[in-house]
Amino acid sequence: MRRDDDFGTALRTLRRRLTPAEAGVPASLPAARRVPGLRRDELAGLVGVSEEHVKRLEQGRRRPSPAVVDSLAQALHLNTLEHTRLRALAGYSASPEPDGRVPREVTEPARRMLARLNEVAVCVCDASWTVLAANELWHSDVCSVPETPGRERNVVWRAFTEAGPSPFRVPDRLDGWRATVVAELRDTARRYPADAELASMISDLQAASPEFVQLWDAPPVPGGHADRLRVPSPVHGHLDLDLDVLTLGEGDLRVVFYTAS
Repeated sequence: MRRDDDFGTALRTLRRRLTPAEAGVPASLPAARRVPGLRRDELAGLVGVSEEHVKRLEQGRRRPSPAVVDSLAQALHLNTLEHTRLRALAGYSASPEPDGRVPREVTEPARRMLARLNEVAVCVCDASWTVLAANELWHSDVCSVPETPGRERNVVWRAFTEAGPSPFRVPDRLDGWRATVVAELRDTARRYPADAELASMISDLQAASPEFVQLWDAPPVPGGHADRLRVPSPVHGHLDLDLDVLTLGEGDLRVVFYTAS
């Protein structure tokens, strides 16, 4: 009889309870599924490891690094208690970051993506959704942010403090997107309790936006980032773009892709 208190069994159970749509990834082929939830290759793609690595973790033949555990927790949409339990099963303490501050370094894997993906618009954000780096297409076709650090580089800050038309092709999807990023920001604040810059921004958002307060206090809801945007273009009048987000375990980064529809 298999135990339910080992890391591999817990990981397999958590993987099977989340659908590709809930995880924000396209379902892999074949379409017919013998068991519900994510396949190993789908989870591996979200985490940035190989399918074989996930298989070995579930079979108890490999111990995950702390960064992989945290990336798994993000990909599987775990709440704080579930994340803590998964870390404990892997033999790690509850706090992902010893100093309690958001990592803000663009890692080498993220830099390689920016360098190689020059036919689509790409930006890299930290766990608080501050843009750290982007390629030329992102700057020219999607958004312009100040060169110097500050809140104007933060996606969540701009979403709740700037007035103007929604870029989402289906306006109602803006509400779902805002709920998703606020829930992620709340989880980030729990994981990085000593980050004064993050705490200050959240406090100011709560003072500036009743909608932000409502979403901050609301229970988490299933959702995702994938959607379609319509952004102004000096050449074409506008561009219709698909938005997708990949989370990298190393550095706790979000790589955001904008591809032409």
